[in-house]
Amino acid sequence: MKTAMWFILASILALVMTGWALAQNERELHAVNINYEGNNVWTPGTYVVYKGEKVRFKLFNRVKADPNVHGFAIDEFKVKADVYRDKPETVEFVAEKAGVFRIWCHLHPAHLGGQLLVLEK
Repeated sequence: MKTAMWFILASILALVMTGWALAQNERELHAVNINYEGNNVWTPGTYVVYKGEKVRFKLFNRVKADPNVHGFAIDEFKVKADVYRDKPETVEFVAEKAGVFRIWCHLHPAHLGGQLLVLEK
């Protein structure tokens, strides 16, 4: 009985460690577009990932005023998405280069953007 229990615990630990190892090269982030004091912004404003990671942004437009669509773009990684109110979008890319990259609304450039910081491992 003890041997079976140890085997089950070891198997579970091995599965958890395998999942953790796979997840190390992936990063899921959430970006929410809100209106703050009259300005539309993606929040949080700064996102940090590591070079080589597969990045998945889940995007949510929570701005209640018109227009009902706002953009999310990171030029250096060829990311461009139109995010409609209450219709989440997902974008994915690999952070192939280190640096600081502008996140902006390609539909309304005057809106406040953010930044993606890609660190060397």
